[in-house]
Parts: sequence; C-alpha cells; structure tokens
Amino acid sequence: MDDKKPRGRRPWLDEIRLEDSGQYAYKGSHMKFAGDDDACRVFRLKLGVLSAVMLAFTVAAGCLNVGELDNTYYVLIPYLLEVVLTVAFVWAAVRLLLKGSLVRAYVFAQTARRLPVLAVLIALAAAATAVAAAVLLGLRRTIDLPCAVYLLLHAADCAAALVCFKVLRNVKWETV
Repeated sequence: MDDKKPRGRRPWLDEIRLEDSGQYAYKGSHMKFAGDDDACRVFRLKLGVLSAVMLAFTVAAGCLNVGELDNTYYVLIPYLLEVVLTVAFVWAAVRLLLKGSLVRAYVFAQTARRLPVLAVLIALAAAATAVAAAVLLGLRRTIDLPCAVYLLLHAADCAAALVCFKVLRNVKWETV
C-alpha cells in the first residue's frame, strides 16, 4: 500500500504533526511583519478601519431606497459583486488581524496575498456600480437625494478600496 496522502484542497495539513506528547503542532514556516511594533500596530489599525469603512459604505448603499436602481440588472450585478468581494475582503482582513504580526505561511497565502487583489476588485465593482447607476439616472433625467447619496457611497467605497490597496502594497513580510 502506498502511505502517501494525495495533496488535496488543504495541503498545509501535512505540516501539522503529532508530537511525542500527544498534541498537534504546526511545523511549517511562518511569515512575520517586517517592521517594528509601532509600524505593525499602525498597519493593523489602518487595515481594520479601512475594512470597516468599506463594509459600512457597501451596506449603507444597499439600505437606501433608490427606486428604479433596485430593479435594474446592470446596476444590481456589479453591486452584488461588490458585496461578495467586500465580505471576502473583510473575512480575510479579520483573519490576518487576529493573528498578529506572526502568521502561519498558509494563513499568509490565504489572507495577505489576496487582500490587494480583492481591494482592486472592490474598487472596480464599486466604480462599475456607480457608472451604471449614473447612466440610468442620466437616462431618467431625474436625480433625488437617495440616488445622489447612493452614487456618493459607491464613489467613496471605490476610493477607500484604492487607499487600502496602497496600504497593502507597501507592507513587507519576511519568512521566519
């Protein structure tokens, strides 16, 4: 019989081994924030605040009563994409924030490497939603306060995602 396990969906489980004491321990590599404690604290604060702001903008835009914008597929599809991407971003950011400055290599790959890509995708989805809503409002030739706030929230979400991308792009990590 072949004792080798096939590499599946969770290959990092091969790095968790049973010790002589009977407890499991992670034997893989770790990634450490390359900077002092103050820089790590500032990064974590920025990431937490920007994640909360992006989630608040996305949820607030969905709570507005904007009439026809709620029933138009070319406005709803980018907005739904924005919601899904924002939830994925917040989930990855919380996982990274809870681990501190030293994270396991597989957690780093699942969070810190994906966050900049998710931030750009959120910015694109928010911009697409704002453009689609602006086109619909331009065709309708009327704009009221909720629609203006809706456009402003998506523009602000796009800006927050781009700021978050800039913050994430400048962070350096090192292997421990």
